[in-house]
Amino acid sequence: MSAKADTLPQGACKLEKDKILDEWVMREPEVEPVFPGGLDSLVMFLSRNLHIPYREDIEQPYYASSFPSFIIDTSGRVSKIRFGDHIHAFSVLDSAVQHVIVKMPVWKPGRCNGVAVPVLYTLPVRL
Repeated sequence: MSAKADTLPQGACKLEKDKILDEWVMREPEVEPVFPGGLDSLVMFLSRNLHIPYREDIEQPYYASSFPSFIIDTSGRVSKIRFGDHIHAFSVLDSAVQHVIVKMPVWKPGRCNGVAVPVLYTLPVRL
């Protein structure tokens, strides 16, 4: 746990060890991380950068979903992506989503008691 984590108040501001990513993260910060420009900009970024594989390349039905989680660190950078209980993408859709996530710009980091904290962020993507 970082030195900053030791300064956080007890209670709602609590870091947890993510066993899959092996990192200390906050799941419910007081202030959520924000993509530059907000949610509308995030949706636009995804639609411009997510290149859907040919339908026949997707192992699942075309209305498939991907539920990646990733860490937005204290500087707002995206790091360590996971898909459910796995650290590797396990479908063509997951791989396409992973390629978009690694291209994301720096976010405004999540905060707890005014301190930037690493946040585990889940971004559902549905076709």
